[in-house]
Amino acid sequence: MSIVSNKPTITRKELEGVLDCLINDELTSGEAVKIFEKALCELTGYKNSVAINSATSAYHLAFTALGIEEGDEIILPSYFSSHALNAIKICRAIPVLIDIDDNSLSASPDKYAAKINDKTKAIIMGHTGGIYIDSSSFKELTVPVIEDISHCIGIESKEGNDGYFGSIAVCSFSPNDMITTGNGAAVFTNNTRFYSTIREKRYNEETTHFDYSMTDFQAAMGISQISRIQDFIRRRIEIAKIYYDRVRLTQHSVLLPFSNDYIYQSFPVIFDATYDKIVKFFKKNGIELYSPVPKPLHSYLNLKGMDYPNSDRMCKKMFSLPIYPTLTKNEIEKIGRTVAKFI
Repeated sequence: MSIVSNKPTITRKELEGVLDCLINDELTSGEAVKIFEKALCELTGYKNSVAINSATSAYHLAFTALGIEEGDEIILPSYFSSHALNAIKICRAIPVLIDIDDNSLSASPDKYAAKINDKTKAIIMGHTGGIYIDSSSFKELTVPVIEDISHCIGIESKEGNDGYFGSIAVCSFSPNDMITTGNGAAVFTNNTRFYSTIREKRYNEETTHFDYSMTDFQAAMGISQISRIQDFIRRRIEIAKIYYDRVRLTQHSVLLPFSNDYIYQSFPVIFDATYDKIVKFFKKNGIELYSPVPKPLHSYLNLKGMDYPNSDRMCKKMFSLPIYPTLTKNEIEKIGRTVAKFI
């Protein structure tokens, strides 16, 4: 049996919560969603959260709260989730792409700053793979920051870590994220006006033409997931340390040194081989690899790859080893041996 690239950690507790909602005919957005939103605020430190049906919807509502209109510009990395790009298209705004830094999964604040002009209404950044980015320089930018915390939700503030800092934050709850509700997402903010707009537009089909609400049975699953998120994170860090000790003895490149300050939604490794060779070798050995960003955003817009060399390289050469709490000791050892064999 192959080792899958990602697997949500679903236990009897999640199933019981979902079943209770189904038995009680709680299928729409109700009390469970309110409890989930409160738990999300306690987890992140944001004053307000709104549970949504998808990550694309979350971005769209974030843009709506910021008053983004047709022709406005939004800056984001090419190596990023397509959910953000989809929402930009819905608003008929203009995506302004920047390349990520060399040997990194993110772009520096200076790259954002170089693209800011009078038409810029927001920038989007995130902690791809659970690798937390220092926030201090982003706070100095002159436009609102939308922070994607999908891969780092649950991070605990430590020295040098200011926690979340976006004017608005979004978080996806897909099966390969830190916690899951099957699908769904949330929008966070401390701004009362933003919160009122997001909450109002979530249900207002007359103005948004969409119903963005999350169901109670999805929220019930999320409540249980939040109660165990620190256990999830500890297990991911344990597995990452094992991988790091194995990979650093090979010719492959570990993107960054091991750190207990990272959450490790992914464990990025750069392989010096073609995309097809990498995928075929691991598939032959019964291991599925995971690409945090399968396709760079500039390719959707038919922009030249030569302008985004680092994003292109990461999509072709960087893969994550399977890393999730339910991996067994034997599976982890097999993954380590297989990496060592790949030349």
